[in-house]
Amino acid sequence: MKTIILFIFAAALFYLGLVNQSVNAGEMIKVEKNFASPIISLTGYTKVRIQDLHLSNTVIISPPWIDKDSFYWQVSDNNLVYLKDRFRKDVALGLTENDGRYEIVDREGKGVIVVDVSIISFMPYALKADTEVSTKGTGEFHLSVRLRDGETRNLIHIFEVTQVIGDDYQPNTEMGRTASAEELFRSWGKSLRKKLDDAN
Repeated sequence: MKTIILFIFAAALFYLGLVNQSVNAGEMIKVEKNFASPIISLTGYTKVRIQDLHLSNTVIISPPWIDKDSFYWQVSDNNLVYLKDRFRKDVALGLTENDGRYEIVDREGKGVIVVDVSIISFMPYALKADTEVSTKGTGEFHLSVRLRDGETRNLIHIFEVTQVIGDDYQPNTEMGRTASAEELFRSWGKSLRKKLDDAN
């Protein structure tokens, strides 16, 4: 089975404007793609469909300072299911808390914006088994985000970037990584809500 990523979907999409730069936003290394539709805006969207986080094709890459032959990162199916579940719940919570302006829906249709996220690759800064080390940020990811109209499936925005995840020193433990995930996902949802607020 292809190695897939356990680690967080980092909610640090500040270039796209979906995340506040002060909230766990790491350094942007390289923008691969950034397309915004010239004819479709975010105006008028009051419902959001959050697609499952795509991890099935994610590749974990060895950083250059770790010997490739000793690099190993395996993910359990249970952890994968947990990560996808937290992604949907916490992004939804960030979008809807404190007011009822936006509705999370399970079906596409008129007035629905579809959020579709893929983690293409992840490069951790330390071996998974090296729990004695602390790193500034947790690694780098290659991420693709697509926003689509829920009725026509027309693309509104696509963004692809390689970016540093996080900006604080933290222990290299699974508990630390998963604890950060919920906060990051919720922050991403809050910032998407602000983006929609600004358009409406």
